[in-house]
Amino acid sequence: MKNTNPRNRAVMSGFTLIEFLVAMTLFAVIAGSTFSLFRQHEPYFTSQQNLAGTNIAMQNAITQIQLDLANAGTGFFPGVNIPSWPVGLSIVNQLPTTPCNNAATYVYGPTCFDTLNILTMNSTVAPAHPTDSTGGTGTGNCSNATSTTFYVQPYTPIGSETVAQAATRTAQSFKVGDQLILITSGNGGLVNTFVLTASPIVGSNFVEFTHVASAPTYFTNGLANDPLQFTAVSGMQQSPAYASKLGNQFCGPDWVMKLMPTTYKVDTSVPTDAKLDRIQNGVTNVIAEQVIGFKVGAATWNDATSTSSETYHFNPNDVGYYNDFTLVRSVRISLIGRTNPDPDPTNTFRNTFDGGPYQVVGSTVVVNPRNMSMND
Repeated sequence: MKNTNPRNRAVMSGFTLIEFLVAMTLFAVIAGSTFSLFRQHEPYFTSQQNLAGTNIAMQNAITQIQLDLANAGTGFFPGVNIPSWPVGLSIVNQLPTTPCNNAATYVYGPTCFDTLNILTMNSTVAPAHPTDSTGGTGTGNCSNATSTTFYVQPYTPIGSETVAQAATRTAQSFKVGDQLILITSGNGGLVNTFVLTASPIVGSNFVEFTHVASAPTYFTNGLANDPLQFTAVSGMQQSPAYASKLGNQFCGPDWVMKLMPTTYKVDTSVPTDAKLDRIQNGVTNVIAEQVIGFKVGAATWNDATSTSSETYHFNPNDVGYYNDFTLVRSVRISLIGRTNPDPDPTNTFRNTFDGGPYQVVGSTVVVNPRNMSMND
């Protein structure tokens, strides 16, 4: 008799034990092959992720430098816009005579990297005017940069403030280690600079600054007196064009301003991981790691022929350059970074840049600082 019970038919349908074992075996084989494939491609995925991260880091660093450099030197002279302003940035080029890196260990030393100083005024400290020990405000009341003592007038008293109280307030705006820039109100804007070596002294109607004396003509300021090196670079001493922009005597109508520079330099204290630092107001921020190249050059404006030179100089002693920023027309920054070196001995990849077990990314930008292209 035919079985018409649906429950009996359900019990009779389904997989047999053998079919189940075969299916499980096939699943295990396929899963194993898939995981093996994932495992084989994991290093490539990690490599691509590292390369993408390095590329983004280089682009971000270059963008930050570009933003800082675009307005280099603006705001130095209160109320007056002077073409061909003689300051704005300084470049410290490294010229190694021997290889600056270790080809065996892939370590890059300090002589591989330039330094870029972007000169900006401290916007929180008002400009002051020079004077002499009498505190007078006239054109005959002057201080000289060749002396170790320099006098400035107190700020204008506020409300019921006395001149002596204004002098105290003025002194409190400056401290040991501040680098000051001196600018004349006439003569095309002559400049000088020094670093305070002692706390300001408050007089009855003046503030006294102490510093290292500057040389009178072709400036030979050392790093202690000009760490930003916009008068200290030896090449400048050979440049009559730059010497004509440097002054010694500064009087009542002239200006004394506190700098708040932005410096880009590579920290090689960890030899296997050189870092590009952005230093501003004493605060250091790392903006890129695993840096293996940072070079800065300048293209110049040729005053004699009123034409521009398309050659970018990476040597301050190049003829026609001398780190003379009255002639700077544009600046080129090249930054090179790498992914983290792979210590795995089975890794056979070697890049074509320096033969290292890592990938290399480069980024370059050309910037025309506004105040340095006004001859256009």
